[in-house]
Amino acid sequence: MANYQILFNGEVAEQAQVAHVRENLARELGLDERKAKQLFSGRTVVIRSQLDQEQAQAWQQRLADLGAVCRVKDLTPKSQPLGFKGIDAKSGPDQTLRDITAAHLECPRCGHMQLDASKCARCGVDLEHAHKQKRKEDLLIEKKIRELRSQRDQYKNIQVDRPVAARPVICETKPKKSVLSWLKK
Repeated sequence: MANYQILFNGEVAEQAQVAHVRENLARELGLDERKAKQLFSGRTVVIRSQLDQEQAQAWQQRLADLGAVCRVKDLTPKSQPLGFKGIDAKSGPDQTLRDITAAHLECPRCGHMQLDASKCARCGVDLEHAHKQKRKEDLLIEKKIRELRSQRDQYKNIQVDRPVAARPVICETKPKKSVLSWLKK
């Protein structure tokens, strides 16, 4: 059953350097520099989820080879009776607080990391609307990139098919005189 998560809170192995581990994690997980820095903020972050136990252990070992100390969390429901206010008597409140920090959101406007809420605590933007807007912008950017790539590919095909003599000649023009050159006279 795929109910395991890989959690990371910025802890690195004793012999590893933080900058080197950050670069390795960014490369392995396909993250940009800003996201890689957020991994080392001290908050617990879910690296991968919905994994089998073998997959989770393999990911934990892969990240340990890169110098990151991760933990595997089992999300399968337990049939043990719970203690006061839903806190398991064996794990205690510390374990519950550590698990809650994994369920945070990033504000698309200011990048503030917070627990699930309707508005950002830092900038006050409506998170649901901002996420929808960001998704629309991302789709428009992806569409524009696809169009530009297809135009580039068409241009390459046209240039390859034409003989050298038939290609247009680009002439350089003299730069226009600027306003300052008129004022100097």
